[in-house]
Amino acid sequence: MEMADGGEEEVSATTNSFWDVGNYRKVLERMDNGAKLCDDLHRLCAERADIELKHARALKMWKKKWDDVIEKGSEYGTTEKAWMGSMTAAERLGDIHAENSSKVTTDIMPQVTQWKKEHYHKSLMSWKETKVAEDGFERAQKPWAKRLGKVQRAKKSYHASCKTAELQNRQVADAERDPNVSTEQCKKLKTKADKLSKERQKAHDKYQERVSDITVYNETYKTDMKREFEKCQEFEGERLGFFKKIFLQTHTALDLSSLESVRQLYAEHLQTCEALSVDDDLMLYSRQAGTEMGMQWPVFEEFKDVDEMAKSLVATRRYEGGSSSSAGGPVTSQLSVASSSTVTAGTPPAPGVALSRSTTESVTASHSGIGHSMDAPDEFDNCDPPAGGDGVPVRALFDYEAQDDDELTFTAGDILAKIEDEDEQGWCRGRLGAKEGLFPANYCGPI
Repeated sequence: MEMADGGEEEVSATTNSFWDVGNYRKVLERMDNGAKLCDDLHRLCAERADIELKHARALKMWKKKWDDVIEKGSEYGTTEKAWMGSMTAAERLGDIHAENSSKVTTDIMPQVTQWKKEHYHKSLMSWKETKVAEDGFERAQKPWAKRLGKVQRAKKSYHASCKTAELQNRQVADAERDPNVSTEQCKKLKTKADKLSKERQKAHDKYQERVSDITVYNETYKTDMKREFEKCQEFEGERLGFFKKIFLQTHTALDLSSLESVRQLYAEHLQTCEALSVDDDLMLYSRQAGTEMGMQWPVFEEFKDVDEMAKSLVATRRYEGGSSSSAGGPVTSQLSVASSSTVTAGTPPAPGVALSRSTTESVTASHSGIGHSMDAPDEFDNCDPPAGGDGVPVRALFDYEAQDDDELTFTAGDILAKIEDEDEQGWCRGRLGAKEGLFPANYCGPI
């Protein structure tokens, strides 16, 4: 790109080789691109972190949606657990994706910003590093470019001399063959041809001299240009090495296969799915709403008066899962019962039978020491309130023997913690000691 001596036209590259004049600018362009690539890498990491975070939120929203669907739906047993296991795995996976997003945002992206800040410094029109490299290449190439300009001009002059001399020689030959051309004219043409031939030789010698000069300087030129190029290579090598480090860190931050928590998550999810038992679920449904349910088949009964009916009521059988409704509806059945006013303090009612206020107070009083001798010890004086701090304390009014595994067995006078209020079948959920289960609401009263 240097001007020739005397302000003549610029020397321009004739090939795409790095060594040709001005072609080192591709190297400078690479340096400028490095700064842009830092910005691109930072943006890439930011977008990936956002994807991870959105994925985490989507998994959590999906889990919440399907929790509601399953809770209100008709699924049951181990199959319901498999549904819930899928949602739990998604929620835990969402937590991991959110953590990955945080790693990229807080650990990796600041490194990219800092590296660019340390390696690229703004100057007036470009990056300072690019300007320094450009000056180095120009210093290395300027002497060679001048020699190349001289070679190109000498070449042009020589080729023009050759062309002119060749044309003059042809004119001499034509004149010698033409009888109309005088001897004097032929002599003048030959004289001019000899002069042009000398000029051609002079241009040839000068051209050869310029080529010899640049040939000698080529080694110096290559050494200087290699030195500047290696500086740029070293700078680019630092960028490439840094980018490799960032890509590896990003891989580590996003690689779920290396996390023990992920392997454990999927192992537990697999166990939940494998634990799904078709036979167990079919049997459960049969017990709740099918042929395995109990039934008080009709038999012939003699007429009994009201008092005898109240004493012979059979407690409603409550089967597993009967405290809630499913697609098959409530799975508890209840016999028609007589008026609660016939129940006395010593007679336990059937579960679900409401006791009159007077009856409840009578039974409660009998277990609270009212009407007992002042000297006689109360067998329930040592009953402690339930531990745990949650639930409402209630006192058992009658003995009750659990009919299913999820029911509580207690003796009149025991104090239970009522955790859930009475349902539509007349059952409460409570705790006695360390066991939690169901009990008939009308078998207990307030303390």
